[in-house]
Amino acid sequence: MKDTTSHHDFPDSDPSAVTIDQANERIAQQLPSFTRTEQIPLLDSLGRILSSDVFSPMPSPPFRASAMDGFAYRFSDKGTERTVVGDSYAGHPGPDRLAAGDCVRITTGAKVPDDADTVVQQENTELHDKILRIVQPPKTPGHHVRDEGSDCQEGDLIAARGSTINASLMGLLSALGVTTVSVLQRLRITVISTGDELQQPGRALDDGQIFDANAPLVAALLNNPTISVSIANAMQDSLASVSEALKNAIQTSDIIITSGGVSVGERDHLRTVVDSMGGVALWKVAMKPGRPLSFGVLEGTTPWFGLPGNPVSAALTTLLFVLPALKRCQGLPAEPISVLKASCADQLTKLPGRVEFQRGVMTNDGQGNLSVSTTGLQDSHVLSSLAQANCFIRLPLSSNGALPGEEVDVIPYQFFSANLL
Repeated sequence: MKDTTSHHDFPDSDPSAVTIDQANERIAQQLPSFTRTEQIPLLDSLGRILSSDVFSPMPSPPFRASAMDGFAYRFSDKGTERTVVGDSYAGHPGPDRLAAGDCVRITTGAKVPDDADTVVQQENTELHDKILRIVQPPKTPGHHVRDEGSDCQEGDLIAARGSTINASLMGLLSALGVTTVSVLQRLRITVISTGDELQQPGRALDDGQIFDANAPLVAALLNNPTISVSIANAMQDSLASVSEALKNAIQTSDIIITSGGVSVGERDHLRTVVDSMGGVALWKVAMKPGRPLSFGVLEGTTPWFGLPGNPVSAALTTLLFVLPALKRCQGLPAEPISVLKASCADQLTKLPGRVEFQRGVMTNDGQGNLSVSTTGLQDSHVLSSLAQANCFIRLPLSSNGALPGEEVDVIPYQFFSANLL
């Protein structure tokens, strides 16, 4: 569906709202860096962020080792027959000195004798008592011998500060004998929902109440080895409750995230309290869902994100703004959004003036052709459509929708967070 509306006449525009890029830039300008470090066991470090460079304390492998089961000998010795004078097993090295014409039986990973420089595979030999006949001798010396330090040398940079410890790095560090690593301490984040209508799951609902979905949803999206998330009791719709909750959270948190209470209603007190504690640097973003996103720094030290109250809005603003901010706080780059192109299977409607993210189901026909269909009702309270979807369909600010068969931008859930799936 073509855009037929002038940029100066968007029916869904708000002159006070900033773009998504502007919002992220404004947030980035005020974010502090969190550089507290701790020393932890390597086996507990998966997913954590290194706070200093790691250098190899030793060569790996620490000795010349065999890459095959076979026999180790001197390549320069004449003839194809050798006398087996010992064995070298992994962890149980044999003799280091060989006389001319001698060899040792050797297994994969075992130490190669100092006087040997070649290993012939067992299947390329014939053994009669202690006499080895090499049926297919290697053509060059050094065959099937792993040199000392062929993986890394002592003093090599293994991982730079800011690297995330993954399984392969953990394996490498273990191979080098590393038992502890210095990492950034986990970011301490407190998530607080707001509203008199909220009740905790497991308790009975009074008339007019709903169960709180936002705090568990946001906390799940933030679940990460580099983050420690606490869910506080929901704030009531009063100045006193909001003020007390934020002041308590500042004492124990690096970052505070609230959901709800950021509108301009009579019982929305967050703006008043936040202004008294430092001020709001961001109030509205030209997007749907998620326009009433707020950000500020409380008491000059603690970043605060005020997410919208509807759960889909809270989820999307967490993905688009909170997660990139947390990476920046820890010195990690915020990756640009990965956008795919897919054929739209349904007619999509929107008003120009805001970037709109609609929930969709993307499929692949097996030949690389992507298509996407809507999950239906797109209201920001509809959590079932968030659960059914596997992607967001991103419709540009000036768009008024899409017709079946049109190409649209699609952002897979996997880009944002595996925790969505």
